[in-house]
Amino acid sequence: MKKFALPILSALVLGACSVTGGHAGRDASPDAQQAARLAASLNEAARADDPVLAHVTGEMSALEAALARGVPAPDPAPVEEEEPALALVPAPDVGGQPRLSLMHGIHLASYREERHVAEGWRALQGQHASLSGLQARYVPADLGERGTYLRLVAGPFDNAREAASACRAIQAAQSWCAVTAFDGHPVLSSQ
Repeated sequence: MKKFALPILSALVLGACSVTGGHAGRDASPDAQQAARLAASLNEAARADDPVLAHVTGEMSALEAALARGVPAPDPAPVEEEEPALALVPAPDVGGQPRLSLMHGIHLASYREERHVAEGWRALQGQHASLSGLQARYVPADLGERGTYLRLVAGPFDNAREAASACRAIQAAQSWCAVTAFDGHPVLSSQ
């Protein structure tokens, strides 16, 4: 995995440096600041052999190629693979653009309506003390003929191990849980 991450890191750092004149400080453009943050996160993940990198190889390769050509990155081809019970579940496309998150979350439930997401989040917090202090987000997931569902995701967790540990605690209480990217829209509490 490091062989894919390091060239992309180099491209991101060089891109940030070319935009910022060698530094990506607070005076740099927001894009340069984001590139510097992403490069630092990818570098840290590559050094730690974080398994999340295995799930974003296609996106990183497309980004690297786009940076080399100077054009927008194409949509990556979906990767088919068997998922173990606590595997990282890729975040679905939102608004036609693939979403990338280096933070991990736990997918707790799916709902049809946004108000039900907020109600479900409150109910799950009452059932599982381990959810206290976590943020909630929802990610629209188009399931074709079954319709669009809103996936309730809690987090963020710094790595997949922390997210998997939280999932095991929730599964021990007979609730469903899966590790995923911490992405999506904030859950707004319904009053």
